[in-house]
Amino acid sequence: MTDENRTRRSRSSSTRRRRKRPRRRWPWIVGGTFLFILLVVGGAVWVGMNAFTVKNELEAARPLLTTVKAKVLAGEASTAQDEAAELAEHAAKARDASAGPVWWLAEQIPEVGPNLVAVRTIADNVSDIVDNAVVPAVALGDKLSPSVFRPVDGAVDLAAIESVLPVVDSAGTALTGASREISALDTAGLIGPVKSAVEEINSLVGEVEPAIATAKALAPVLPGLLGADGPRNYLLVFENSAEVRPLGGIAGAQILVTADQGRVSITQQTTGRDFKFESEEFANSHVSAESRALYLPPFGVQSQNNTLTPRVEVAADLTRSMWGSQLGVSPDTVIFVDPIALSYILDATGPISLPDGTELTSANSNDVLLNQVYQTYSEDADAQDAYFEAAASETFGAIMNGKVDLPTFISAVQKSGTERRILASSTDETVQSLVIDAGLQGQMPAETPNAHQIGIYFSDYLGSKMDYYLRSTIHVGQQTCAAGNRIVRVQIDATNVLDPAAVDGLSTFITGAGGNGFRVPFGDLRVFTYVYAPEGSSISSITGTTDQTAAFKGQDDTYPVARGVIQTSPGGTESATIDIDVSQLAQKDIEALVGPMLAQPDVVGLDFSC
Repeated sequence: MTDENRTRRSRSSSTRRRRKRPRRRWPWIVGGTFLFILLVVGGAVWVGMNAFTVKNELEAARPLLTTVKAKVLAGEASTAQDEAAELAEHAAKARDASAGPVWWLAEQIPEVGPNLVAVRTIADNVSDIVDNAVVPAVALGDKLSPSVFRPVDGAVDLAAIESVLPVVDSAGTALTGASREISALDTAGLIGPVKSAVEEINSLVGEVEPAIATAKALAPVLPGLLGADGPRNYLLVFENSAEVRPLGGIAGAQILVTADQGRVSITQQTTGRDFKFESEEFANSHVSAESRALYLPPFGVQSQNNTLTPRVEVAADLTRSMWGSQLGVSPDTVIFVDPIALSYILDATGPISLPDGTELTSANSNDVLLNQVYQTYSEDADAQDAYFEAAASETFGAIMNGKVDLPTFISAVQKSGTERRILASSTDETVQSLVIDAGLQGQMPAETPNAHQIGIYFSDYLGSKMDYYLRSTIHVGQQTCAAGNRIVRVQIDATNVLDPAAVDGLSTFITGAGGNGFRVPFGDLRVFTYVYAPEGSSISSITGTTDQTAAFKGQDDTYPVARGVIQTSPGGTESATIDIDVSQLAQKDIEALVGPMLAQPDVVGLDFSC
């Protein structure tokens, strides 16, 4: 064989070997592709099966969670041991089924992923709630129930509160975390069953979380607030909105409450009318000259008129100081309660029996306390005051003797705080922190990212209780004028809904004794309207359909303030209009922040030209 032939064969063999190699890769490619498909299909099947498991376990957990919650809130936790154990098992299985890398990978798939994220979030949080709230609560048995915080015979069991603190803390953390994570889920793209599950668990958590969060914040400091470390004084001031004031109403019945070693009792009662007038020096040391000019001479010297300001801390300071100078007690904490808030609280206590046999309820309290009492005791101011004191003390007694539904009471206080119908201020830092957390510190107009707020407040200018018949509408608009300046116009309409035929039958305590020296006809109502303009703006004008002789442009700290006047006869409507120049401010929407009133005004838009 020649070298040439060997070389040719060698080349031919080499070529054949090179040509065969690509064919040998195909089995691996096909096998790898098939394996990948198997993994994908298998992963999908695994996720699907696990999702079915999560669904079944959560559906099994749902009635158990409802049952256990009801038993704990009813003070029957000791009977829920079996349900809690079964609930924990279902919750753990649901959580485990939605965990792991395969589930996580599936969450990255568009369209499908958000549904799996929502399912996992529900499962994780239900398990967390069960482990850190439900099971520990049930383990405490009957030690943990609303009755722990409910007074019995005027006293709260401080030792019982101390014993449940760890569970309240862990439960609050779990529920608040669940509320935050579940409510953050975007349900817009979720399929129906998943969306329904998110909404249902969010609603279930939402029913319980606010009360537990409040208990978590309050429980650690509650023993101290209830006098565990020595007596603590709290002053309750009940406002009368039939004589409207910027803070809510004229200061009426006042009750000093003392807490000592868990026992809470009334130690002194009086009314704003019982206080002597303070000196000018006293007033000037507590209230600025500008504020006194706005609210006229009674502000700063007369207890009933401490609520002339919308600033709760100023009203509390004046009230506290008057108690100190005239009664020898300076309560750290002053709490103002208006009649609407009292009606909310009566929903929690149920009817209150008054000395004359009247059943005071949430439905009739406003009419009884703000109107009927002046007709019944038309010639006796002392009898009226005694009636108000009885209503306040009987309501307080019902609360302190445990005759109160605590969840309803907590909701009533929260709602009243939101509406600024219960307001408080304290010189004690711990209490003031709680006041702020509960939203009871009040609110002054402020600038928000999208709007300038204006404050609008009413104040009786007759010494009457005619504001029981006051209904009002506030119109607010903003325009750029031809000159280039921007004007905000506030038009306040006040309607006197008293039937003209009923005037002669009214007590002079309601009508104001013929104007109380103002020579105002019987049946007319007369109010000041205060508009707090945004900081940096200026008051352009004050006009109206009635005499504006008492109109005034003033200042309260950094707020320009316009004081208008409205006097309205029975069945009539009159207006005051305030123009505010906001040219120096960034252009934003205008929001109206209206002080609490017996009948809250409607706020509507206003078109005008300037």
